[in-house]
Amino acid sequence: MSTTKTPKTASNAALTVRRRVRSRPGRDHGSCSSPTTLALGPPPTPESFGPGLPRDTPVVHAWNMLTSEPRGASAEVLLARLRGEGDERPAVDPGLAGGLRDWFEEALGAAGGFAPQAPAVRVTKEAVNQVLVCEAHAVSRAATPRAVTVEIARGVLVDALFRQWVTLGSFDEPWTDAVAAVECADDGAVLHSITDLDAPGRDRLAEEVREHAARIASAWPVSSPGWLARTQERLEVPLGGGRLVLSGVVDLAFGAPCAGRASVCLVELKSGARRLEHRGDLHYYALLETLRSGAPPFRIATYYSATGELDAEQVGEDVLLGAMHRTIAASERLCRLAAGAEPARTPNPLCAWCAELARCGPGQGRARSQVPKKTGDPTAGERVWTGDPSWEEEEVV
Repeated sequence: MSTTKTPKTASNAALTVRRRVRSRPGRDHGSCSSPTTLALGPPPTPESFGPGLPRDTPVVHAWNMLTSEPRGASAEVLLARLRGEGDERPAVDPGLAGGLRDWFEEALGAAGGFAPQAPAVRVTKEAVNQVLVCEAHAVSRAATPRAVTVEIARGVLVDALFRQWVTLGSFDEPWTDAVAAVECADDGAVLHSITDLDAPGRDRLAEEVREHAARIASAWPVSSPGWLARTQERLEVPLGGGRLVLSGVVDLAFGAPCAGRASVCLVELKSGARRLEHRGDLHYYALLETLRSGAPPFRIATYYSATGELDAEQVGEDVLLGAMHRTIAASERLCRLAAGAEPARTPNPLCAWCAELARCGPGQGRARSQVPKKTGDPTAGERVWTGDPSWEEEEVV
């Protein structure tokens, strides 16, 4: 990953943010922060519930845990974790969001991302993850239609049920409700993947969806109107006069933005296994919420519906700065690729599953694959990776 240098012409607001944050010892702003340990202490008072959260809901004081509850945690425990009881909600720095925005625009401007002839670029969490792993992989994924697997279909169905639970607090028949929601959304790819399953496969998927629904109903707290819960909250931040747009959709947001103290909580639902990039995705959403509303969220969390686990984290400046460095590095690459630059090929553990493997020498070497690599010249035959780092000079076989 390339390191983003501070432009010498940075504005006063951007310099203020950087000097204040960098002057604090013991912080590594280029990486994600560790999860916050919830401190034990006296029971919370009604005043600690903060804006947008109900004061009359019973709670259980938070446990002292590093990452998440054990399986089967109750709704009261999850609610306590989402509120961050035991952690003081940070005051909102009115100059933080503006300084971050100036920093971002100056970094991209110095890299040529906002040149008049540069094409407009939309940055998503998927694009950030992919382009930082391998530029050629990101280009290939962007040009390839989405393949809907059973796991993806299950995630879409469970996500629809989660929105229904947050909105209504009940299910009728989970499988019927989920399929109806996908039909209303007119998601033909997911519907076709479901109808293409044979009867046993469809029955297994329906049973999995019902199990996830049962977990949500037993462990996720029913939303109060005072939470101001918003599902599928769209976050968009245009930069450089719209030449670049940071974009994302978070599964659940609750609490109203506040000018005094951080008061918004962002939640992502995952129906699959825990993965390393889930926390980075949340950090990206925290950055977008900060730039959009002027105040960072006080808490971000991932809820795993298969196990009932909640991975919650308080948002500090280390989270925002880590996300900032990562997003700037990805945006620079995406702008360069959008302008027609040749994508760099970076061998990585995902090479064996990349659609570009048949045309990528370094990827074949990393995957130890014998997939033939096409030259693009029908008269030149096919070339395979020989292990030589100068892979452009591979033998014709």
